[in-house]
Amino acid sequence: MVLAAAATGCKRDSDVNNLNTGDTNMPPATNDMTLGSTNPSVSQQATEMATNAWAKTKEATTNAWENMKESLSSAWDYSYDKKDAFVADATNDLATLDQKIQTLSDKAASATDSVKADAQTKLQELRAKRAVLDQKLEDVKNSTAANWNDVKAGFQSSYEDAKASVKQAWQWLKDKMSQ
Repeated sequence: MVLAAAATGCKRDSDVNNLNTGDTNMPPATNDMTLGSTNPSVSQQATEMATNAWAKTKEATTNAWENMKESLSSAWDYSYDKKDAFVADATNDLATLDQKIQTLSDKAASATDSVKADAQTKLQELRAKRAVLDQKLEDVKNSTAANWNDVKAGFQSSYEDAKASVKQAWQWLKDKMSQ
């Protein structure tokens, strides 16, 4: 009986020491941990991990627009005979915009519950503006020489509005996450 108790006690101590084996994000367990007490080094490591995660998120939101190309900023340079080039550039820009919206959505998912709720509303608005752009691009594809300038201007206006809205949403998220 004594041997069984000693063996069980040893096993329990070794189990505590090996609790986090394979989990590199967790600090190693120690024998001095007791139920209801906190280990200062564990708290400190958790705080550091959270701080680092927020810092990385903040950096990502700051740099989100660094590589955003401005190919449609000169949309007025496209004449009707360059419609195919305009459509190709617009399609590429919309794919980039979609990536920014998806990254924003991913970053918002790691925020607090109240920020997530507000972010969902903003994301719905962004997706609605993005859907309008799909229709405007169809209008561009179906345009004629007679309505080219109007259709192109309509697309460009909607694109700039959507792009500005995404940029504002990124700034809003950055501000919320730094509070």
